[in-house]
Amino acid sequence: MFGSGMRVSRNIHIDQILIFLIIVIGAVLRFYNYSEIPFTHDEFSAVFRTQFGSFHDLIAKGVVVDTHPAGVQVFLYYWVKLTGISEPLVKLPFTVFSLVSVYLIFVIGKKWFSATTGLIAASFLSFLQYPLMYGQIARPYASGLVLVLLMVHFWTNLMLSPGKQYYRNLAGYILASALCAYNHHFSLLFCGIAGLTGVFIIEKPRRLSFILSWLAIFLLYIPHLPIFFGQLKQGGIGGWLSKPRPDFILDYLSYVVQFSWSVFALIVLLAVLSFVWRVKRRQINYRLVLVCCLWFFLPLLAGFLYSFYINPVLQYSVLIFSFPFLLLLMFFYGDAGKGWQKCILVAFSALVIIPSLISERKHYRLFYKSPYREIIAEAKNASDSLGRSNCFILLDSHRRFTVYYLGKPGFKEFHPDYIHDIFEPPVIGGIADTCRAKYFVYGCISNSGWEDYQVIQARYPYLLIHKRFNEGDFYVFAKDSIPCLNEYYFSSDLDLTSDRSGWVNFRPGNIRFSGMDPKTPVYSMDSGTEFSPTFRGSLRDICKHKNDIIDLCADVETGEGFTEAWLQLGIYQKEKLLSFQTATINGLNRGECHRVFCSCRLADIDWRHHSLNVQGFIWNPKKQDFVVRKMSFRVRQGNPFLYGLYRKIER
Repeated sequence: MFGSGMRVSRNIHIDQILIFLIIVIGAVLRFYNYSEIPFTHDEFSAVFRTQFGSFHDLIAKGVVVDTHPAGVQVFLYYWVKLTGISEPLVKLPFTVFSLVSVYLIFVIGKKWFSATTGLIAASFLSFLQYPLMYGQIARPYASGLVLVLLMVHFWTNLMLSPGKQYYRNLAGYILASALCAYNHHFSLLFCGIAGLTGVFIIEKPRRLSFILSWLAIFLLYIPHLPIFFGQLKQGGIGGWLSKPRPDFILDYLSYVVQFSWSVFALIVLLAVLSFVWRVKRRQINYRLVLVCCLWFFLPLLAGFLYSFYINPVLQYSVLIFSFPFLLLLMFFYGDAGKGWQKCILVAFSALVIIPSLISERKHYRLFYKSPYREIIAEAKNASDSLGRSNCFILLDSHRRFTVYYLGKPGFKEFHPDYIHDIFEPPVIGGIADTCRAKYFVYGCISNSGWEDYQVIQARYPYLLIHKRFNEGDFYVFAKDSIPCLNEYYFSSDLDLTSDRSGWVNFRPGNIRFSGMDPKTPVYSMDSGTEFSPTFRGSLRDICKHKNDIIDLCADVETGEGFTEAWLQLGIYQKEKLLSFQTATINGLNRGECHRVFCSCRLADIDWRHHSLNVQGFIWNPKKQDFVVRKMSFRVRQGNPFLYGLYRKIER
């Protein structure tokens, strides 16, 4: 009996050491080169919405206009007043929240199932990129995670040990739930699900007081109701977020395991070892297993149905509040009886997940480089090396974000040009036409026009530099023929004399020798011709990578009375149109030759469809007279890191 007590004490001591090491390693991963972590787009938006002179303006202009509850925005308002706008200081509380969450999931896992379950869940929450990255972002995800787990901690005490400080735990449950409601709508949803679940678990004599606690939570939430209804009138974020696919859960799980077969194999190995090393005499609380299942899948299902039928809101970020219970669900049966076995389970987790985080996910390379900052830094480097007088520097980025970085040391004397704010019509062709510099330096973010590349290259044919970042690219183009890059690996030009490989829909009678160059055949579009010759091919045969870019361009000479036509590029699954890009041909004088560009970024289409085909052509619905002098279809290398923080990085 004495030896058994010693073993229990030793195991508790080992548990404490292991959770301490897990948190320390998690802190190292989160605080590594901490001052270099940039603001994300959402953080910029939130921080700039703290710059108001009064609390009333903050709510009216900084909260109601957003889709999130007021909690985090109000916190940031006062926190920024205290610390100023500094990346590490603004992010600091959220990183601390993330580390506290690691400890809380250990405590909850230990109470629900075993210390082994808690340690494995804590390891994954500490090491995986998913919770780690959101712990480095000053948005309502790390804060919501810690509040949800704090609420569950009090909920657990109410359910499993109600006789111990019942009303203290009930007060903690009420306060944590109210804070969840002020944090994010999905953390509020989670609290609702947890509350309903508790009704069926709590002891019958305590059930009424538990249900009445919901009234207290609602009373605490009443001040936020006008904001809630004001935001509800605005709708959601369907303008840029698409409906989820039926297999969204598979995408999410792939993202959670870092798109890594090694992490997946780790989960299988831990499952096997946990089963083999399990202390057989200990009972599993299968009611809590069911709770884990409900708490993970119900928010997912609710978000999916709302997004599919009403307004898209489902993203990986909003599922982080229920993610810990997926971890508990995966390892609920783990109960290693010996300390060295727990050490091996935690060590395996660290030795597999952390290298995947660094090498496969390239977290510190991608997340630590803001496209807004990097394109400015690269533009300045190009200006310094090539000579400022030789360079025309153009940035297609958020003006306010760019101004923020231009105020940093090293950039204050640097003055690039802006193409436009990204939601306005592009004018890059006109800018390039009037530019007389030897080099065209161009930095852009993911929202920029896909065709800008070929528009610039039509005037500056030689690409000297291409730097790729998460959600951004940087280029240096030159007019003169010098050693350069060629990113095109597939090219097919419309040949009206011989080889027409890939091109269909010809009318031989429309091929003529006229126009500006009488020696070169042209294709005449007349009153009887609605479609030009069309390039058609299998997307998988033509393109090497899922992040490459298709470029279509045409040289058009207009005739008398011409008004408009369209250059079009479509991706089809058999007859179903999946992606469609178009460029308008208009505003031309009679006899004027104009080059028109259209592009498709393959990273923005769904490759899981079979039998994908691409078509490029000119549509002449008004059947007006004009001449097609040239057409070309080309494919170039894209940016594998463009969406690398949320998708598999493919090279």
